[in-house]
Amino acid sequence: MTSEANAKWNEAFDALNELLNEKIHDDEIRQLYDEYQHREGASEHSLTALETEYGVRLPEDFRAFYKRKDGSGYAFHILYPGDAEEEECNPFYLMSLKEIRETKQYFCEVDEKLDEYYSAEEISKLDPEIKPYLFHKAWIPFATMAGGSLYLMLDFDPTEKGTYGQVIMYVHDPDFVYYVSETFIDLLEMSNRNLKIMDEIEY
Repeated sequence: MTSEANAKWNEAFDALNELLNEKIHDDEIRQLYDEYQHREGASEHSLTALETEYGVRLPEDFRAFYKRKDGSGYAFHILYPGDAEEEECNPFYLMSLKEIRETKQYFCEVDEKLDEYYSAEEISKLDPEIKPYLFHKAWIPFATMAGGSLYLMLDFDPTEKGTYGQVIMYVHDPDFVYYVSETFIDLLEMSNRNLKIMDEIEY
């Protein structure tokens, strides 16, 4: 990352930490937060091994986060993409690299096109940055809602209108995929904006 991008990333990471601390009022969630504070980051070697295993190049901002924290811990939701003002944001916890590998064994381990499930009219509603798949091997899930009905994924096979490593979301029932943000840092900043609006973090 450039020095400017690195400063932007550090600001977003620190803001997230402050917002989590401020918005947690529940004792059980506070315990998860305390555990998160002591959570170590992933090594350069383990991040490179993940890239090699899946044949991808992880975005620099994503790598930077995981070097600080290897996930957030099960059920400690730290990402809130969407629009809190419209009460349309969902909570996600970050998987560890180990959990990413475990999830990839049964989710997006094969390619399944949308036209196997949907009509051309339904597929036309797909965001233009995303290729018409329901499940795709080039998508790497990295965050989920406790319960697993929603996934945030890095997309390493976007359309020409998309960006390599963009963030997309899989939603269950009805199953579909949606564009979230161009970069991981954009996701983090969106989430922070929503956290500011929220009164408190509730489960």
